[in-house]
Amino acid sequence: MLIELDKERYFLKNEQYFFEKFEFKNGAVIENAVVDYGSMGTPKYDENGNLINAILFCHGFFDDYSSIHDFDQIFGRNKLFNQEDYFIISITSLGFSKSCSPSVSELKSKFPSYEMEDLVNFQRQFIKEKFPEIKKIKGIFGYSLGGSIALGWAIYYPDDMEFVIHFASTYINSGVKYCFLKFSNKLLDNAIQNQSEIYHKSMSEGLISLSQLFYIMSFSKDYVYSLTNEEIDFSFDAFLDEGLFLDIYDLKIATDFLLSFDLSSQLDKIKCKLLVIGIENNNYSVPKYDSIPIYEAVEGSEYILLDASNKSNEAESIYKIENDIRKFVENI
Repeated sequence: MLIELDKERYFLKNEQYFFEKFEFKNGAVIENAVVDYGSMGTPKYDENGNLINAILFCHGFFDDYSSIHDFDQIFGRNKLFNQEDYFIISITSLGFSKSCSPSVSELKSKFPSYEMEDLVNFQRQFIKEKFPEIKKIKGIFGYSLGGSIALGWAIYYPDDMEFVIHFASTYINSGVKYCFLKFSNKLLDNAIQNQSEIYHKSMSEGLISLSQLFYIMSFSKDYVYSLTNEEIDFSFDAFLDEGLFLDIYDLKIATDFLLSFDLSSQLDKIKCKLLVIGIENNNYSVPKYDSIPIYEAVEGSEYILLDASNKSNEAESIYKIENDIRKFVENI
């Protein structure tokens, strides 16, 4: 069984695509912009040659296209979103390493600032250029930051998809999240300002400090309290080690964006079927402030509360609501 699960992770084919140019909402243009992505599954077409079974996966904050593998309980062979019935596309978001970003473009602090429309338009332009036979996306599944991007899709291009699944995410960064982002942004500012053109230890120190903050916010209280202090030390160090592989400029522009992120006044534009999945006992995405307001604001939307408090990753508990998600998708 373990061998089969490991094989499942290699079904996603990684490729890169290049835009001749990508134009930001503020007018900035990047030429030869790279899109890093993965795809798997079986395209199906209607009588007019339109690809009708595309599912778009939008990844979380620290992640890239490959993090869809964390959701192998619902994406994969013999799963809800399986390779026989769906054609699945996962794109590394604009601004994140491997796709067009401060690190990949080598523009660093000169990389254009972006808004939610830019994150959505980056994916939309890619699909229109690379897969022009997709006239309408079957569904979009977004996790964490990706959930916000999925909402952005439904707001700016409400006729482009049949459904959106918004998982462990939000529509606005306010309250505790805003305080967290303000502090994170200041740490990054200090690390960047203190460095020279060549590598300086302040970069690593800034990433370590930021990773420490993210560790505190990433897990439920129940999960952390279930660990011994020795186990916390081990997982804490592993989390910090992963943080050192991130790029400080990618993180800085991302936190700049998140500080002003707010879709609250535009939720009424959503027309597609919407499933909002809140996470109980999560330190960052709190159902009362992040999930339930979307459900209440979008007419006809559905809401599920997932208890993932005993897991380090919410995706590990999604099997608990697989039948609920299946029912939602089958009723579209």
